[in-house]
Amino acid sequence: MNLRIRLHTKEQLDNLSLSGKKLSKVLISLKLINKLFGNHKQLAKSTLDYCIKNPQKKPIRIVDIGCGGGDSIYNVFSKLNNNGIQGNFLGIDGNPQTINHANSLYAKEDQIQFEIGDILDPAFIIPDCDIIISSHFIYHFEDEELIKFIKRIQEKGIKHIIFSELKRSKTAYFLFKYSSIFLPISKLAKQDGLIAIQRAFTINELENIINKSDVKKYTVHKKTWFRTLTKIDL
Repeated sequence: MNLRIRLHTKEQLDNLSLSGKKLSKVLISLKLINKLFGNHKQLAKSTLDYCIKNPQKKPIRIVDIGCGGGDSIYNVFSKLNNNGIQGNFLGIDGNPQTINHANSLYAKEDQIQFEIGDILDPAFIIPDCDIIISSHFIYHFEDEELIKFIKRIQEKGIKHIIFSELKRSKTAYFLFKYSSIFLPISKLAKQDGLIAIQRAFTINELENIINKSDVKKYTVHKKTWFRTLTKIDL
């Protein structure tokens, strides 16, 4: 194991045909992990901050790429709604059963929709929106793929991007490895979690990718629990 270099091994959750109890358990586990380690709170607050600083008359349109079980987009919706900000929210994921899971939990909210889409496919059409958010997803891209994807977002005229991600480090790896023993999460979530940490970007790697994407205004913040928050203004 060499954490100085990004791992390119796929996770079990990358299997877009994964279904049944195995999938349900890992999605429930990820919801708990994201809540415990502050990801939901971090992403929702950052989105709210942008909306407050950039008010608009029409409902804001937000797309969550790699939405998984829909927890992140729901938390963003709740945060904005509680602060009087109206919006339309779309979560996209490549696994049909994951989308079914998200719909079963959150589709009762009229402003939230979910659809199937393989974001990593070069033919994927980025929806029209004001903000693109993602949580624990962009490490699925290779460096050059992510550069091209950010450029494509710019070409769409989208205003803002927020990436809430893991940060690769040896400390993060071993902390999760041993703390997950005591967490009520599935075996698959524990296994995939260790792979995800090894696949994640460092801050320097993210900055290099964004600079190569011809982005002029961005910030990459180091967050607690070995996380990063990237905000890109386009």
